[in-house]
Amino acid sequence: MKILFAPIGDPSGYVNVEYLVNGEGPYNTNASFIAISQALKIDKLVVYAGLSLCDTNCNDYKCCKDSVTQKVAQKLGNEFDLLIAPNIYGTRFIQKDRKNTLYFNFIYFNSLKILEDNKPDEIYIDITHGINYMPLLATDAIRLATYTYIVENNKNGVNLTIYNSEPVTKGNQGPYAIDDIYSEKITVRQALSSILSPFLSSESKNVIKNKVFKVIRNKANSENVNTSSCNADFIYHIVNALSAGIFLYLILKKDEINSCLNVVENILGKLDFNNFAVQLNFENGKVIYDENIPIEISYIHSLLKVSNHIAQGSNKISEIRRMAENYSTSDSVKYVILNEISRIEEKKNEIPNSPTLYAKIRGTDSPKICLPEKRNLIAHGGFEENVTFLWKCGEDICVSYTDGKCDCIENVEKHLG
Repeated sequence: MKILFAPIGDPSGYVNVEYLVNGEGPYNTNASFIAISQALKIDKLVVYAGLSLCDTNCNDYKCCKDSVTQKVAQKLGNEFDLLIAPNIYGTRFIQKDRKNTLYFNFIYFNSLKILEDNKPDEIYIDITHGINYMPLLATDAIRLATYTYIVENNKNGVNLTIYNSEPVTKGNQGPYAIDDIYSEKITVRQALSSILSPFLSSESKNVIKNKVFKVIRNKANSENVNTSSCNADFIYHIVNALSAGIFLYLILKKDEINSCLNVVENILGKLDFNNFAVQLNFENGKVIYDENIPIEISYIHSLLKVSNHIAQGSNKISEIRRMAENYSTSDSVKYVILNEISRIEEKKNEIPNSPTLYAKIRGTDSPKICLPEKRNLIAHGGFEENVTFLWKCGEDICVSYTDGKCDCIENVEKHLG
């Protein structure tokens, strides 16, 4: 299946010209994305228009939505899905915090839902139309949604292609060339690495810990949502566990991951196009979005989405092997885990039916129960012998950081901070 996303500005000035798509055509239309859709036989076309196209006589969201829908349909027809995004425009449409984050978050959240529902193999973005920031933010948001979708569905080889047209000049009917300006075939590993990358600098960590989670807590508290298991430290435990391939930690924390995801999704859910719940204040000819949702919340949502998916496996060695093969961030991480699994399987006949410390099974003298060495925790794919308990599960081997009496997971987390 093929999906094309296209952010647009004000279509009132769009004129019919001839377009060539990858040198083929011409296609006579007033919007480049229509030409691309026809040329590539796109299955689903999604257009993002800005709420700033709202009629000046409107004084509520429904009126704005209806007026934008009518304005776009009159000029471009309705042979596509139209989503109306909360954008900024001059001093007339602004966020109360004077930033421009709702547009990004809206496009990320809704694009992800569209991708999840339609399961495409080819994804296209047309950046021809839209004022300055629109193509840039829309592209970044759709790419983040694409990476999330790829990991969630374990889809290697999804094509992402970006198109752009030559500038249309007044009085010239063309033909104008629409070119493929960027194209990549994305693997699960590439997608996962891209999702992790916003968390890897000390500066971003400081922003997430001291600013973003303050917003999350405030919003959750205002709605009486429990955030005890959703904090910045936990996010970075997940980041480091995914980076190092410590999938056992994710499995054992799947409930907390799901709970944290619900907290974050409840915030982004206000931007669901089918249930838009951001308050708009109409004041003296201005429209103010009474909401501040940092872009980093979309990054956190993406991280939790893929972590929640990966963590659904059981704590059996065979499941962790599958995770290592599918979700390792590098070959070195994958082979470290697979090698350690092989070492454990070599001891299968010595593994008892009840949880037993791995160090004891290996015959290590004076095991330091629950006192892992950080280097060993990483070097052995999370199977550090002083915190790992093994036992037989039928024909398989189960693994955990607790034996039901001694719980080592907090000491593991100290090394994942």
